[in-house]
Amino acid sequence: MTDTPISLDKAITQGLSEVTRERTLSTHAQQMGSGNPKIINFRGDIAENYQYDKIKPLSSKAQAMGNVVIIQGESQKTGQTAHYQILANQWGLLEALARLD
Repeated sequence: MTDTPISLDKAITQGLSEVTRERTLSTHAQQMGSGNPKIINFRGDIAENYQYDKIKPLSSKAQAMGNVVIIQGESQKTGQTAHYQILANQWGLLEALARLD
């Protein structure tokens, strides 16, 4: 994904486990493998903090750092590329939790 270290200072880490990591990696791989990746919304309780931006995944690979899953994505509001923390929720939908850079 990148050779530059990604800071986890802005990452949400509470409530994450090996189960959430594996579910998130699997869900992301399935969506990217379909050839039609879905736009990812920020989780409802933090969406306002990101002005209800939506993220278009750019990389077919997600990176796990501990239990945090990171993708490279493009903001649908600004067009900027950045690294985002994602999580598959209990309904199998990917949600963005934080912009990391």
